[in-house]
Amino acid sequence: MLLAALAALAGCEGRSQKLGQAKCDDSYAQGVGQVLQSRCASCHSATRAEADYRVDSYLAAVARRPDGTYRARAGDDNSLVLQAARGTLPTGHVAISQAELSELQSWVVECALKPKPYTVHINGWMDPGNGDQFHGRVLRQAVYDLSGCQACHGEDLSGGSVNVSCQSCHASGVMACNTCHGNAANAGPPRNLDYLSATSLVTVGAHQAHVADGAMHAAYSCEVCHTTPTHPQDEGHYQSGGKLLTGPAPVIVRSGFAGQFSWDRNAATCTNGYCHAPFQDPNANFITPVWTAVGQDQAPCGSCHGVPPEGHGPDTRCNTCHRPSFIGDQPRSPLHANGEVNLAAPAGSCVGCHGSGDSPAPPVDLLGRSDPSLQTVGAHRPHLEAQHKVSAPVACNECHVVPTELDSPGHIDHVPPADVFPPDAGVLARADGAVVTYDPQTATCTSYCHGSGARLSQDTAPSVNRTPAFNGTGQAACGSCHGIPPQIPGESFHVGKTLTDCAGCHPRSVTSAGNIIVDASGNSTHLNGVVDLGP
Repeated sequence: MLLAALAALAGCEGRSQKLGQAKCDDSYAQGVGQVLQSRCASCHSATRAEADYRVDSYLAAVARRPDGTYRARAGDDNSLVLQAARGTLPTGHVAISQAELSELQSWVVECALKPKPYTVHINGWMDPGNGDQFHGRVLRQAVYDLSGCQACHGEDLSGGSVNVSCQSCHASGVMACNTCHGNAANAGPPRNLDYLSATSLVTVGAHQAHVADGAMHAAYSCEVCHTTPTHPQDEGHYQSGGKLLTGPAPVIVRSGFAGQFSWDRNAATCTNGYCHAPFQDPNANFITPVWTAVGQDQAPCGSCHGVPPEGHGPDTRCNTCHRPSFIGDQPRSPLHANGEVNLAAPAGSCVGCHGSGDSPAPPVDLLGRSDPSLQTVGAHRPHLEAQHKVSAPVACNECHVVPTELDSPGHIDHVPPADVFPPDAGVLARADGAVVTYDPQTATCTSYCHGSGARLSQDTAPSVNRTPAFNGTGQAACGSCHGIPPQIPGESFHVGKTLTDCAGCHPRSVTSAGNIIVDASGNSTHLNGVVDLGP
């Protein structure tokens, strides 16, 4: 049968039906299609396709189930469609008339589900389920030599001498990727080379879950898993040295960190692919997904790496550090599961996860916010940039332990917010014996900088604010850290002094006009942990 089908490709002039098949001159639309429409369409139409079967077109009527089960099989007198027409199926089908049954039976058995009269092609030429005669299979066995087709349909297969365009069915082109596999949207099955679409088949499986935009990642291109040809005829695609390649397509995926990637076709599972368990994270809960178990939670969030991964502490807000990989709070960016760890901050920089420009201090905070009324934003910049002009800039390590690496202890390995005044931070804040505290509930702190310490804590001036709110306003006005002048018992030399008198004793810290001295490099002796007196 295959040799005869291949011979049919050689030309189109004067050929007639051969192979001993019935003449079958009626077209599907004029003959058996009308029988199926009148008898079956009430249940099997485009709007009511019971059992997922339709008779509103030829291809629908001859279509197999997604798993390959035949509804109408060429030459099979026991086909399901004939059983239904005889009323012998146990689902309530009623037998049709003998004349109609005879016509339907002849079409299935003798005419091999032929769609219309042919002068060249064999009966099963348009039936995807016909393993011997379907043109896709015949062409595949001919290593897709289209010369026989071009003899009748023209060099570009747009009509030729028979005025029948192959593009009427293959809109993307006869040699487009999705002509043989895939769908109208992309080249990933369904359908596979056998024209089947059941995701339980390893040749279909989770292709669409990967090549279409999903909840966990943007669409992957085919070359992530397969060597993808530039042109279908490329060596190694379906042919090698002009000979047809058989067997499954090789699966080649970037390896993870625990050895080489491997694909077990029999079990339909992969191991050590970067996409699943990229760090071999012990917190990951499902690192060997089953390719054919589509819709069975093979790749929920947390299956490839823990939420959070090991060493990340309990914070599950992944987008705080991996903002480029997220769209909002969903990991749908092309950068998620792309083979790299994409951080908001470039390597060696803090800016990106928090901060902006060349400053690591918020704004912006870890969630991309810049409202100073949030304690995660608050007065970070006023401290770091000395915006109030009452001191030199206050370095980050006065309030926090500054990590040297992303995964340094105390950085991302604990519950947010960041620790304030941990033991290894805050030399200036602890000056003069000040006891430093930070209350995350009220966003208030105590420190030397704001009037604590052995000496300044005695200041009874009413303007002193020893517990400023980090996210408040007007918290560091002149006179809020010590009075103007200070009112400390036993220090009568301050009595009656005004702001312009400060320079008399503290000329290195303040001008005669009462302005704090901060030099061009940002240095100041004011609020430096020492009482600077004299010239």
